[in-house]
Amino acid sequence: MQFTTTARVFPAALFAVALSACSGGSGPGNGTVPNPANPPGSFRGAVTAFSTVTTITVAQMEADESYPIIAAVGGPPLCDVTLYSIDYKTAGVKGEPANASEGFFVPGAACGTGPFPLIGYAHGTNTVKQQKISDPTTYSPELTAPDQDPFVVAAIFASQGYAVAATDYLGLGDSTYPFHPYLQVNSEATSVIDALRAARTVAAKSGVALSGQVLLTGHSQGGQVTMATQRAIEATGGSEFNLIASAPSSGPYDLTQTFLDSLANQSQDAPILATYILTGYNKTYNNVYSTPTDVFLAPYANGIDTLLPVATFADEIPILEGVTLPLQTNQLLTPSFYSSFQNDPSSGARQDTAKNDLLNDWVARAPQFICGGSQDPEVEFKNALAAQTYFNSVGSRVVLTDVNLYVEATGVPMSDYHVTVADFCLTLARTEFFDNLTKAKGHARKLRGLKR
Repeated sequence: MQFTTTARVFPAALFAVALSACSGGSGPGNGTVPNPANPPGSFRGAVTAFSTVTTITVAQMEADESYPIIAAVGGPPLCDVTLYSIDYKTAGVKGEPANASEGFFVPGAACGTGPFPLIGYAHGTNTVKQQKISDPTTYSPELTAPDQDPFVVAAIFASQGYAVAATDYLGLGDSTYPFHPYLQVNSEATSVIDALRAARTVAAKSGVALSGQVLLTGHSQGGQVTMATQRAIEATGGSEFNLIASAPSSGPYDLTQTFLDSLANQSQDAPILATYILTGYNKTYNNVYSTPTDVFLAPYANGIDTLLPVATFADEIPILEGVTLPLQTNQLLTPSFYSSFQNDPSSGARQDTAKNDLLNDWVARAPQFICGGSQDPEVEFKNALAAQTYFNSVGSRVVLTDVNLYVEATGVPMSDYHVTVADFCLTLARTEFFDNLTKAKGHARKLRGLKR
């Protein structure tokens, strides 16, 4: 689910390795796919404003902390990237009109004129309203996770011949929605789907040629969002989007079990993530608590309903340091909540996580590249294993990749393990999966031969 990162500078020589260790398979089975998406309305995906933000240059991508990994795994950038900011209409958790913002990354001239495949991109947990994926000036080298870094999105995807629609979600970025429905899969999927619609509109207005091929990817919370978006698109029959493939990374697909395991054996950043999910679910479903003290201990219950997202990076520091929130979950959550969630499947929060589990009652039609790290301290790799088992059982096509050996080779501390997985998994999603399913691979090889 991802929270923060620290220094991300790694020697490039560590990554001169073969990156083909993966396994997968498929099996017989069938199931029904629910439709979690709101039906398209006249407001859904409509563009209310857009502008060119900046050109992200090859030099800027090469200066980014994640570049040594990205270049070693996926090669150098082939072109500059034009970054647009788009404000668009979407739906809230009840289907009501809402607004959101996104970054739209478009390959520059050196990558040709297209047509480009379009990626629906979902970033991981962002607790800071100030940070926007559409604005590189909001990036913090110390506190922005790699997959929320515009230079990373540009280097991995857009500079290799892909257009990218990257939502900020409800309640984040320029959205005026009153809260962020964290890990609420229906609204997350809706945000991505409407971002794709808005990006296609801006592409048409700006003379950007799109191929019609659509791909989905994202890390951590974004991994869950990616899988939920695939389910939503496919539930509508797939007529609006030609969905080629999805590549979820390190997501809590089996959310209820992930929450249970975190309560029993605290995961990294668990107090922050528990606060985000429980307050968001109470605002969405109105069944977690009547008053915050039903779930949260003093003094943390005071003001917790409006704590996340915080306004600025400066506001985030006390949370990280265990001041505004404690460092241990058992200092945050009441014993009665522990007992009800662990032992009573009918409890409000337990019902809510079950609503947002993704490994049931659907068959993924587009192939999936599921990636993660087997020693991840924040989102259990067992989510990826459970997803592989489930999709094999229903006959979906899935490949599972574990990047643990490569993350360990970087020598990063365990506190940075989860965010470093993103650099590997997202880059591999392109090189090992997307490139093989689109025209981008041949295009990139031709350009690389001309430029290098």
